[in-house]
Amino acid sequence: MIVGNGSIAKVLKDRNNLIFFASGVSDSSCIDEKEYDREFNLLKTISVDQHIVYFSNLGIYYKTDRYTQHKINIEEYIRNNFKSYTIVRIEVCEWVTTPNTILNVFKAQLSLGIEPIIQDTTRYVLSLKEFLYWIDLIQPGVRNEMNILGRKLTIAEIIEEIKQDKL
Repeated sequence: MIVGNGSIAKVLKDRNNLIFFASGVSDSSCIDEKEYDREFNLLKTISVDQHIVYFSNLGIYYKTDRYTQHKINIEEYIRNNFKSYTIVRIEVCEWVTTPNTILNVFKAQLSLGIEPIIQDTTRYVLSLKEFLYWIDLIQPGVRNEMNILGRKLTIAEIIEEIKQDKL
């Protein structure tokens, strides 16, 4: 079963023995508590006897904002309640069409002739092919956590690849 209808949910293939939970808060700058409550309450409707695949974020290792704390809380709930699970942590997905992702914000700015602010930081940019490769390896009945990194790029490299239509 696939729970959700966003950019991640749309690329998944239904597997009878897995519950893909791809119905989360899509905007990492969200401050609306109702959105966080919606995801958590929906998660609680899933039987803890099912193998859940939850999509989290690599930001749990280095960020402290509301979105990241929510991801940490959900991960902890899953670890404490589900008999088997796979927590999948990702960061920047090339195929996602949500306008507030770093890639799409930069693309919008560049299309308007605005040069994005380049921070001295990196992000992991994940291709659809690599994402699906790792997702296909998920096996039910275990307790597993996966960090799917993709390519590590500086912000300057990301912007350059956008300009060259590589992203």
